[in-house]
Amino acid sequence: MSSVHTDSTTPLAAMVTISAQVPEQAMTAALLGTERAGHGVRIRADGLIATVGYVVMDADQIWITAHNGQGSPAYVIAQDFDSGIALLKTTMPIGSDYIPLGSIDLVSVDSPMTVYRHGETVFHCEVIAKREFAGRWEYMLEEALYTAPPCNNWAGAALVDVGERLCGIGSLLMDIPDTTEGTVLGNMFIPIDLV
Repeated sequence: MSSVHTDSTTPLAAMVTISAQVPEQAMTAALLGTERAGHGVRIRADGLIATVGYVVMDADQIWITAHNGQGSPAYVIAQDFDSGIALLKTTMPIGSDYIPLGSIDLVSVDSPMTVYRHGETVFHCEVIAKREFAGRWEYMLEEALYTAPPCNNWAGAALVDVGERLCGIGSLLMDIPDTTEGTVLGNMFIPIDLV
């Protein structure tokens, strides 16, 4: 039986779309734009949503759309600049399906993983590295999850293990150093442990 707390048979029911409006004068507007979109994942039955922070950074308006089509304004309750994760709540309840939290410690190199994005089919990949991430423009992680093949539309996507536990939040598409091929195009996920 699935460990996902939902009436659905898939973690897709826990996924949401995030639309954010950012004022033109905001510090991040020039670099990241004033209209942003990404994904989020409910991590508790009370509707707490985790996403990658740059989707909602400096936003003055946030709209969440759930898997069932319901929508609600939302607000940021925590923005962790050290990990790059943001936590959101909707002003109205729009679902209680959530994905239980896993851990980077339960994942090893070559582990098969699934990426969930709101409204899209699932994407299968595997972990190709677990190592430090240092972004000169934002946060540094002692250990991040790197996956391949690359998936598009990754911002705030959920990286889920075979036990259907949330292990990471989608952050970047990048060239990942690889000892056999030089670099491999893939994704970097922020470990959910940092929540």
